[in-house]
Amino acid sequence: MMFLAIIAAVLLLQAWGSAERLHYDAWFASWRFRVSSWNLSGGVSLLLLVLLPSLLLVLLLGMLEPILFGLLWLPLAVVVLLYSFGRGDFQASMGRYRGHVYGGDFEGAYLAASEDFGWDDSSDSPDTALEVHAMIQQALLYEGLQRWFSVLFYFVLLGPAGALAYRLLQLSRDDFEPVLARRCLFLMDWLPARLLAATFGLTGDFIGSRDKLLAGIQDTAADAGDVLYSVGIAALGSDASSPSGEDAVFGPEAAAQNREFDALLSRSAVCWIVALSLLVLLF
Repeated sequence: MMFLAIIAAVLLLQAWGSAERLHYDAWFASWRFRVSSWNLSGGVSLLLLVLLPSLLLVLLLGMLEPILFGLLWLPLAVVVLLYSFGRGDFQASMGRYRGHVYGGDFEGAYLAASEDFGWDDSSDSPDTALEVHAMIQQALLYEGLQRWFSVLFYFVLLGPAGALAYRLLQLSRDDFEPVLARRCLFLMDWLPARLLAATFGLTGDFIGSRDKLLAGIQDTAADAGDVLYSVGIAALGSDASSPSGEDAVFGPEAAAQNREFDALLSRSAVCWIVALSLLVLLF
């Protein structure tokens, strides 16, 4: 039944382009305001904010599961999974980045990315085109991780409530106990990030990316974006660490690499759908 929910959600996502029509977060903003008004400790507040809705969902799904052989459970699980996918139009962000850098406008690319990812003026601003490219590529690869792969990982591992808890934690990372929320996300992303990085190797240059993957596994403190970028670069069989000219020359190279990363993410998604299909058939 869980596999059917995943397939249905993926098909709807492909048909719609994004699940934006289900991304109604006003209820969560209201719940967040209420929890913050109770003046509890940071850990207790975050626990209530994320886990209480997830536990209520567990109870509701448990009540629906035995009814009509799970036919009421299935549509609710699909809706929850679609709601748990990432916000915004990822393909539009990728296309906008390629549009900027193809003509060498790395400043425009950085400003657009700052708006997309909520980077403030206190963030360390990159000085060169290569630094802009690396910074934005890491952010885009992490966006690919958090918007679908981690969601599916926790959906399979913990059910719809796990996917919902992950999304609510993501929605809390910037303005509700951000230090604690980001620490929790680091822990929750640790294994999915390395699994996705391993998939980069399987669907790309495995031999070339093997050492980077092992380094990412051994470095337990490495950020998810850093691991995905370093393994992804190696999996593409390319090296962007030494651009061969000025911004206008490097721009097309950066745009082409971004397109290759997009294809790598797509191949990885297909790889995991196939893997889940085989697991269902075998077990």
